[in-house]
Order: sequence, then C-alpha cells, then structure tokens
Amino acid sequence: MRPWRTVNVERVVLVAAHTVASLMRLEDIIPLIEVDPRVQLVFTQVPDELGNGVERRLRNLDVRVVPWEEATQSSFDLAISASLHQMERIQARYRFAAPHGAGYNKLWPLLDWDGAREDRPVYGLDRRSLMHNGQPVFDAIVLPHHDHLTTLEKQCPESVPAAVMAGDPCLDRLVASLPDREAYRSRMGVRKGQVLVAVASTWGPQSLMATRRDLLLRLPAELPGNHKVIATVHPAVWAEHGARQVRVWLRDVRETGVDLIDVGEDWRALVTAADVLVADHSSVSVYAAAVGLPVLLSHFAKDEVDPNSIMAELARLSPRLDLDRSLFEQVLAARMSPPVQWSAAFERVSAAPGGSASLLRETLYRLLGLDQPDLAARWTRVPVPKMVNDIDWP
Repeated sequence: MRPWRTVNVERVVLVAAHTVASLMRLEDIIPLIEVDPRVQLVFTQVPDELGNGVERRLRNLDVRVVPWEEATQSSFDLAISASLHQMERIQARYRFAAPHGAGYNKLWPLLDWDGAREDRPVYGLDRRSLMHNGQPVFDAIVLPHHDHLTTLEKQCPESVPAAVMAGDPCLDRLVASLPDREAYRSRMGVRKGQVLVAVASTWGPQSLMATRRDLLLRLPAELPGNHKVIATVHPAVWAEHGARQVRVWLRDVRETGVDLIDVGEDWRALVTAADVLVADHSSVSVYAAAVGLPVLLSHFAKDEVDPNSIMAELARLSPRLDLDRSLFEQVLAARMSPPVQWSAAFERVSAAPGGSASLLRETLYRLLGLDQPDLAARWTRVPVPKMVNDIDWP
C-alpha cells in the first residue's frame, strides 16, 4: 500500500476521455464500478482535435486527473474509453472500449481516408482503429447489436474475440427516464398542452447547423403559438468553435424564441419531453425513434453513413423535410405518420434492451478479476439540461 493512500484499493482503472461526447458516454458506464471501495478510478485527457471542453468537464466532475504523459508512463489494471485512437499507448492489463454514438453508423471520414472513396470502412470497427503493430488493441469491445458483429467480422476479424454484445447504455438510461416525461417538460418550461418540437444537429459541414441553419429561425415563426422549440447541437460543435462563439452565433435563433441546450448538457431529457424531433443524421435521431418519438429528417448526408446501418434504414423510413413547403404541415404530418421508424430503430439499436447495466458490469468485473457487488446494476434517470442564458456582451 502506498503510504499516503487511505483506502487500500485492489484495482486502479484509467478512464481515458478524448472528447466531451466520449466522456459523457463514459459517465454512463463508470457508475457501475466507481462505488466499489476496491476500485480506484483515475482520469486522463487523451489529446484530440475535438478535445476542447474535456479539461473543464473533468474538473467539474471532481475526479482525480493525471496528465496524458503521466498516464502513458504508468500501469493500470484496466483502461476504458469511448474513443479508440492512442489507446495502444496505455499500459494496462486490459483495455475496454465502448461506442459514443448509437452504435457504429458512420463511414471513415473522407478527409482522413487515403484509399478509394467506395472502400471506406465503418468507422470504429475497422483495422486502423482496432489494431496496432499487427495486434488487437482492445480486450473488450462493446457492441450494442448483432449487426455490428457482422461488420466487425468483415473488417477486423482479429478483434472478434474481444466483442461483447452488451446492449446500449445510452438507450437504457433514456428508457429509464421516460416515466419522468411530465416532470422534464415542466422543468424545461413547456406549458400544459404545448407541442414540444425538439431540433438536433450533429457536427461537421453536412450537419443541420451547417446546411439548414435557417430552419431554426423559421420554425418558431411558422409554428402556431401552442408550439415550443428547443434545440441541441453535438458536443463537437461547441468543442471546435468554443462555447461562447456558438452562443453568439445562435443568439438570433434564441431571440426568435428557440431555447438552446447549453454546452455539455444531456440531450436525453429533451427527447423524453418532446412530441416530435427534427434532426439530421445525428445519433439523437436513432435514439428518439427507438423510444417512439416521431422523427422528421431535415436532410440526409448519405456520403457519411454506412448504407447498411440503422441510421440509413431510418432515413429510408422517415419523412424528409421540404424547405419549400409549410413547416407546420410537415411537423404535423410527421407526428401523425405510421410508427414504422420506431420498430425498426428499436430492433436494431440494442440486442439486449434493458440489460446493458448488468452485461456491462459483468464484463468490467471479469476484466478486473473481482467478484461483483451484491447490489443490482441499474441506470439512474438523466438530469434536466440547463439552457443557454443571456451572457454579458462586450
């Protein structure tokens, strides 16, 4: 035992945070082990182009943080991450990886791909992500659905032994929050009888925010007074441009009456409270459809999405927004549309609906070589997100 250690822990786990999005996903998983006095969690920020905001979030979590270089020179019993690159630099007995979206839906980015356009693999289940010097990097790779195993077998068969069919913790925690729908609506300022229209944008040049920004201005102007609009944008948007800059850029949108979920806040309460979602190829669209929320696609960036993925199937089944037609009529039609998108999404998001907590904890404790605690593994309900408030302007 180290002389300055008060609790004689048996295992030390490194939690590697690349981006705010991946850290938020890890925040779903770490409660499964952090209550155990035999386990010490240590956090580090992995260098990443979209890593802005991670340091602040770690500070707000009040966790023990070690610099990246120190982390790479230390040894751990287990390293867990929700992004893949540079994890081979961590000296750990075992390495555990989980997705930070609705499974694995996107193709390898064109800007980073040096092969033929049509040969791009599904990102996150490819050899470049999962292998280093001819050896698999991870000892456990969480796959939410059997579809992903088929992709993994095709793209990186060496990593198949590490595959763990553990369902989707993001979906399960979202489902666990559904009973609080009315409380979320009230806390988010939705009046009784109001129709809540949620808007979600992913990041990048083909996102809703990049290509359909005027939609955020038109919705409050064209929808009746009994409608309320609340928007959320991907953490990578805030990371790339800076929180203050995003707030400034969207000030005119907020002045029209659109509420904006602030940087680093959980979007799941918005999905729980909403009556309809207008979104792009964001994972939010998939999760929303999986819990029965009607989805109206703003557009679809097919060049970024695996044609065999649930996101592509959702695009085929969902109504597509026409900017030359009445937005109110389209929102109303989307709310009334047959629920084919719901069953398709629910069936393909998770192979173990409601079971991810126990499956993930079983995997983590197997890697740690410890017996599981007697307490049942379960998910807590998501918090109410804070909205962007007025700030002092120069």
